[in-house]
Amino acid sequence: MAKTSSGYSLAQILLHWAIAALIVFQYAGHEAIVEFVELVGITAASSGEVPTMARAHVLVGILIGALMVIRVILRFVSGTPALPKEETPMMKLLAHATHFTLYAALFLMPMSGMAAWFGQVETALVAHNVLKIVLLAFVALHVAAALYHQLILKNHLIKRMMKPE
Repeated sequence: MAKTSSGYSLAQILLHWAIAALIVFQYAGHEAIVEFVELVGITAASSGEVPTMARAHVLVGILIGALMVIRVILRFVSGTPALPKEETPMMKLLAHATHFTLYAALFLMPMSGMAAWFGQVETALVAHNVLKIVLLAFVALHVAAALYHQLILKNHLIKRMMKPE
C-alpha cells in the first residue's frame, strides 16, 4: 500500500507544475520536430543541422523523464495525501487508474521519444505518437476531475497541489 501523508510537499508541488508546464511546451512546439522528422526521416538525430525547436523538444522530453524519476522517488519517500473520504469506491478507482496512466505515459513518452530519436526505431516513433494522444486525453481527464472536485463537490482538493503541508 502507498504511503500516505497529510499533504504534498513543496518539492512534489513544484515538480507537478514544472512537469505540467513542460508538457504544455512540448505540445505547443511539437510541430518543429514533426516537420523535421517528416523532412529528414527517422534518421533525423544524425542529421547535421537540427532546428533549435526540434532540439528543444528532445531535450525537454529527456528533462520530463528525469523529473518523473525524481517525482516517483519523492512519492515513495514523502507519500501522498489520502483521497477524500466522501469519494465513492468507483471514484477512487478512477483516480488511481488515471494517475497510474499519467505516470506511465510520462515515463513511456520520453523513453519512446529517445528510442525513436537516438535509436532510430520506427516502432518507437509510432508508440510515441500514440502515447501523445493517450497523455493528452488523460491530462484532460485529470484537469476535468480537479475542476469537478473544486466547482461541483467544493471539497478544495486543488488546494493540496497549491499549498505544501
